[in-house]
Amino acid sequence: MSAPTQFELMVFSTALIVLASVYVLVKYLWKWPLQNGPGFFFGVEVPAGFYEGPGRAWLKGYHATLVALHLVLAVALAVIVAFKRWDLTPVWAVGTALLYVPTTMGFAAWTRHKLGRNPPVRPIAVALETRRLGDYISWPMEVLMVVVIALCWWLELHLASHKEWLNMLTTTWLALGLLPGKILLVRSSDPLPVDRTEEHYRYQDAMRRNSVRMWNSIAWFFVIVLVGIALRDTWTPARTVPGLRWLFLSVPLVVWVYLMVQIFRGKRLATTLGRDLLPSGSWSTPFRRAPWIGVSGTYGLWGNRHYQIWFVFWFGGILAMVLYSQFR
Repeated sequence: MSAPTQFELMVFSTALIVLASVYVLVKYLWKWPLQNGPGFFFGVEVPAGFYEGPGRAWLKGYHATLVALHLVLAVALAVIVAFKRWDLTPVWAVGTALLYVPTTMGFAAWTRHKLGRNPPVRPIAVALETRRLGDYISWPMEVLMVVVIALCWWLELHLASHKEWLNMLTTTWLALGLLPGKILLVRSSDPLPVDRTEEHYRYQDAMRRNSVRMWNSIAWFFVIVLVGIALRDTWTPARTVPGLRWLFLSVPLVVWVYLMVQIFRGKRLATTLGRDLLPSGSWSTPFRRAPWIGVSGTYGLWGNRHYQIWFVFWFGGILAMVLYSQFR
């Protein structure tokens, strides 16, 4: 069995990303504004007849945004294929995420600004339990992650002849930078309405646990990528033995598939468990306004200022390093 070439790896990875993107678009994103039922639009409570009136224009605008977004990504990929610049595939993959997140979240935030500016005020129930970080985050696994990353850096610094500083730094930032976000995710929660309080609580906890698992998968995916970079630069068999190269391909692929399963599972939870529950952004408590992008479940976390600061810092660092790699 011959080792996969760089070209084959790029084509295979790109095909997986395209298939996953199309599946998410058709299965989840296209119907995302309607996931809380006909009485809501992006988590905003709307009056009867909304979808026969202004709701049609809002829905068309959302669908047009999705189509335009995917057309941009398709054109960028077509340019890569036409000019055979497969070395730009990783940049395209990262750019896809960098474009996806602000566009979809921005549309949801704009919708809340226009349609849900003054949500109704409802009484709340208080959950008296204390959530321990250790019940959601595995500290031994976090320590193992740090140890593996430190070992990769030691190999790269002491044994590599060609040092990929920027790739190593970006991948490390992607992996370790998620821990503060996971802590904020565990500590934060949406308010609980007095109606069907227990169901809301179980739903929020299910979404919280699924989100932590998803973020763990993202972090370990990048840790495995980091291991691959370090071994490729420091261990000759990693570049010459076909079986090892297939192993380096299959391990991150398994983690990536598991990540996709967690994402799809989270979407399914949001659609099924949360359909008949009040979205966190559809109402306000007597003490604070509704989350600015609250749709359902843990999306209300976006109303947490500390979370916003962390996300801007983490996401901005990724964007800065990606741009620097292209214009240095």
